[in-house]
Amino acid sequence: MISKQFISIFTIFLAMSLSGPANSQETANSDGERRYISDDLFTFLHTGPGRNYRILGQVVAGTRVTVLQENKEKDFIEVIDDKQRQGWVDGQFIMRQRSLRELVPGLQQQLEKASQTVLQQQNDIALLDQQITEMSTENKELESKLNKLQSENSQISAQLVNHDQTVKMEWFTRGGIVAVISLLLGIILTYLPKKRRRDDNWM
Repeated sequence: MISKQFISIFTIFLAMSLSGPANSQETANSDGERRYISDDLFTFLHTGPGRNYRILGQVVAGTRVTVLQENKEKDFIEVIDDKQRQGWVDGQFIMRQRSLRELVPGLQQQLEKASQTVLQQQNDIALLDQQITEMSTENKELESKLNKLQSENSQISAQLVNHDQTVKMEWFTRGGIVAVISLLLGIILTYLPKKRRRDDNWM
């Protein structure tokens, strides 16, 4: 276990010490197909199409590179990396789809955006629930007032009917009284003695 760690540390140190001359091979040529270093730890950038060529440095997993040419016989691909270093990498470490290194930040941004959207929707739903509750309460109050007004209207209608009947009874009673009085007066006037006429002829 210790020997593997030592070999790994030595390999990284050797790659870092040899990465200095790589800057002299920088190129402005950015034309070519875009590919990505596969999601391993890292791969080495060589000066030629093979592992026996000098190592220019290491390319971290997920780095986007520009393909210049391919050596299908040795399965090595000449690329320009994100630091504008030109060299050859093992073809098995090159893939066409975007790597997790580039996808994860985008997915994290989408997740954050989706979380914000969900939070906003939750706030909107809470606000709508509050408005629905307020409207339900207001509707109940209006229904209560309507029932009260309908009850008062029924009472007033009943009072009007009773008052109308009372008025009719009063008029009927008054009419009967007037009729009785008229009848009595007629009878009385009938039985009253008539005033005799004076006879002036006897004198």
